[in-house]
Amino acid sequence: MNGHPLDRAPRAPRTCVWELTRRCNLRCIHCENECGDGSVRELSTEKIREVARELAALGCHDVDVTGGEPLLHPRWDEICRDLAGLGLRTALITNGTLLDREHLDRAIDAGVGIVAISLDGLQATHDGIRRRPGPGPSPWREAVAAIARAAPRIETLVITAVNRRNLAELPALRDHLAGLGVRRWQIQLVIPMGRAIEQAEPLVIAPADLETLTAFLVAARADGKAPQIDVSDTIGYFTERELGLRGDANGPGLWTGCQAGIRAVAITYDGRVRGCSMLPPEFDAGDLHDEAMTTIWNDAERFAYSTRFCAANLAGPCARCRVGPLCRAGCTTMAYWTTGSIYTNPFCLHRARGGCA
Repeated sequence: MNGHPLDRAPRAPRTCVWELTRRCNLRCIHCENECGDGSVRELSTEKIREVARELAALGCHDVDVTGGEPLLHPRWDEICRDLAGLGLRTALITNGTLLDREHLDRAIDAGVGIVAISLDGLQATHDGIRRRPGPGPSPWREAVAAIARAAPRIETLVITAVNRRNLAELPALRDHLAGLGVRRWQIQLVIPMGRAIEQAEPLVIAPADLETLTAFLVAARADGKAPQIDVSDTIGYFTERELGLRGDANGPGLWTGCQAGIRAVAITYDGRVRGCSMLPPEFDAGDLHDEAMTTIWNDAERFAYSTRFCAANLAGPCARCRVGPLCRAGCTTMAYWTTGSIYTNPFCLHRARGGCA
């Protein structure tokens, strides 16, 4: 589409999701990487430092350090210190089970600016989703303790991956988070990939459930109570609720297409570069074992699914939608994993209501 806002945006990897490791002490049933054991292809610390310097030079502002469970990387705090030292706002994304006082002290000392902890429902639901591979204490109790420990000392974000098991619990979970002093809550959808598609019963919500979800989110964002809700790119688009989902104190928000490969980049646990961490290997732009980050990023053709998005390829209801060329089929990752194409996406509130017929 000529004149699309993303076509005019300066191209730079402003945000980076960086998987330090595949190692994890849990076996979450929605894990996209099916994490557990580490990988022999994980980048060396020196390579990580080299890539970090390149990211800073390319214009990166924010790095989300994740995994697996990043606290299982033997030098996680040194890496966070390096990132922060380069002026990159560093967020540590963790399942919370290992974030005791010592690890929290180390994170703060390393310059971590945000701690993000996953909580996927009330106790029984969370523990049924974020499972241990063997006996041990409740992951929910440990995550809640970590939230309570972190909230008074550092900006603390709770992340909830919405699915069929926890959708009805969101109001109660919100109340619980408020009681813990949480100020920010990120809501995203479980995507049908990895372990999520291996479950005996469907885990991913149905597109029709977006009606219930977005009604809750808009009402909760409007009442002014804590925590503030951040809505992910997987939820929307183009109904009367859009401004209520994405607007904030800085002005009205509007979905204008996926920024993967344009304003966002991801580095997988084994050193592959993608526009988004949850895209499949077909979307890999390069391998940091073989090439420099600068070389990979500066070749915009490697991210052509975003940088040269062609609205004429929109398919199905998205092809008939009047806002299709602006929306670009919503979240590219959700579109691909639900349809096998980046040009049509059933997870759209406008479409679920029949607005694209």
